[in-house]
Amino acid sequence: MKDFRFQGKVWAGMRNADGSPGPLTWLGDDSELQIKLSVTKDERHESYSGQSLLSVSTTKEKKAELSIKLNYFSKTNLGLGLYATAVDVATGSATGEALPINVAAGDVIRLAHRDVSSVVLTGADGTTPLVLGTDFSIESAPGGLIKVIDPTHFNDGAVGPPQATATAAYTFAASVRLPMFTSDPPERYIVFDGKNTVTGETVRIELYRCQFDPISQLDMISDSLSELQMGGSVLYDDVNAADANLGGFGRIEQAPDV
Repeated sequence: MKDFRFQGKVWAGMRNADGSPGPLTWLGDDSELQIKLSVTKDERHESYSGQSLLSVSTTKEKKAELSIKLNYFSKTNLGLGLYATAVDVATGSATGEALPINVAAGDVIRLAHRDVSSVVLTGADGTTPLVLGTDFSIESAPGGLIKVIDPTHFNDGAVGPPQATATAAYTFAASVRLPMFTSDPPERYIVFDGKNTVTGETVRIELYRCQFDPISQLDMISDSLSELQMGGSVLYDDVNAADANLGGFGRIEQAPDV
């Protein structure tokens, strides 16, 4: 009997119209990859023996599922788990960005961009420069957060709208934004390039149409190392199903048994 324990790389890519995979992207280090196969049966039990014995069993449904734990916090992986369409933001600068009205001492203001530098604030009168360390402080440059120390020049004193606001000018670094639920459920062609760490033998597993479910829980603050737990359904591929060497869901390739 061959013992087995696999490790390897999981790759994901778009599926071409002919059923083949397009360019693949490594999903990074993963601690778990599971394929779950199941069937739903329609069964009947006889009613004449007094024991309700199973007399007919037929398969109604065949189902394949995928489960993966990723240790890699990346744009690709988060895009799959958040149903997010990634937006790349280039390095740039902001000028005349309106800040909130009616602020008080101790309030924290979020700028429109993160990872900011060279922050300059102008008072609500449009001319008074606000002084770093006197009127405001930088709460978090990576987070794009400033803290109000003296709110005097942040507010124009008007009772109702329209009210003038203090403004901000600054530079910001490049970033990637991942707005949640802005894309359809992602579908990917999955390839596992694995090795049996017991015997040294290699294996390749392909799943043609994996539709991912959203991440059910994303641990942003935790006492231990976090993971991206993702799963989904392996959909039937009628193009590949026409080839007996491929099948309708996926296949496993390994060296011949010795």
